[in-house]
Amino acid sequence: MGYQSVFVDEGILEIHHIPDAILHRDAEMKRLGALFDHMVTAPQEMSQKAVIIGNVGSGKTVLAHSYGRALRARAERRRVNLHYIHINCRERRGSLFMILSQVVTRIKPDFPERGYSANELLDILRQILNEVDTQVLLCLDEVDALIDNEGSDALYYLTRFHETTPDEPRRLNLLCISKDAGAFRKLDRSTLSSLQRNVIRLPDYDRLQLTDILMQRAEQAFRKDAVTLDVIDFISDIASKERGDARYAISLLHGGGMEANNEGARQLKPEHIRKIAVGLFDITVPDEIRYLSKHEKLSLLGIARFFMSNTASEATTGEIEESYHLVCEEYGEKKRGHTQFWKYLKKLNDLDFVAMEMHSSSQGRTQLIRLDKIPAKTLEKNVVDLL
Repeated sequence: MGYQSVFVDEGILEIHHIPDAILHRDAEMKRLGALFDHMVTAPQEMSQKAVIIGNVGSGKTVLAHSYGRALRARAERRRVNLHYIHINCRERRGSLFMILSQVVTRIKPDFPERGYSANELLDILRQILNEVDTQVLLCLDEVDALIDNEGSDALYYLTRFHETTPDEPRRLNLLCISKDAGAFRKLDRSTLSSLQRNVIRLPDYDRLQLTDILMQRAEQAFRKDAVTLDVIDFISDIASKERGDARYAISLLHGGGMEANNEGARQLKPEHIRKIAVGLFDITVPDEIRYLSKHEKLSLLGIARFFMSNTASEATTGEIEESYHLVCEEYGEKKRGHTQFWKYLKKLNDLDFVAMEMHSSSQGRTQLIRLDKIPAKTLEKNVVDLL
């Protein structure tokens, strides 16, 4: 049988993919609805402003896009004229002029971009919105780039868009996204007060939520059986330690799939994920490896060997101890007792070579050992070189 990719639709794992259903953000989605649904139910009667704040990988962009898509669909059903325009301020170099020219050309594609100042473009935008009789929910992603570059002025003009024409329809609504609330401290008081009334804070995802998100992507992106629940759990564990970063978790899943393809494997293994975790974080084997005692090195080699020959993402202390015994035999060393071996494991955990976690089940409590960010093969080579 010839080569077969583990993917059926790799695009599902791309950074710009917006899934059909957003998981674990129902409350925040409702909040956006409460703020901006008036654009469909009572078009042009009011103008609203809001801010979404959350750490990297907390789903800010996906949430905004998803709400924008739902709002547009509702507007179409009701025959309400409406645009959702999502702009990344960093990509537009934090320039109000570049942001406004993108907004204008989205509504009027044949508009000539040259020869205007940012303030003239604001007036032109107002005219075009009236002319076309439409409204815009403008989402400014990574808004800190705009604040850094333009100070308070740009957001001041946008939040005050309707003040000079109080009797005209309200056509511009504003949604800002930032990973850091501190970015807004640079704004003057009046601009800040109009934005901080509606702040939606996204909490970091926990391990179980990351598992759900990865399952959703894996089901659509991969061949059936290419990704086991064990591998999904393994990625969730690693990503939950990186502040619940869903984007990082999806990158690990995507990269793991590519590694599996490179090897011609039909299934993702924990070792594929470890290789990617090293690449994304540029983590080499910690220097402390040189200063380990001989039996600490032999314990570490036992761990590396276990994970090289097993597709499981975690091992019990008993399994690792057995692997250590085999390594001692290989090197002609007298194996140490269980209590001493336990101390070696504790030290390797403290130095971050391995991750140890206590798991409770109906059979009682078991200590499980994982190798998160160092590929077993890399670790083995390093230890063998030192021994």
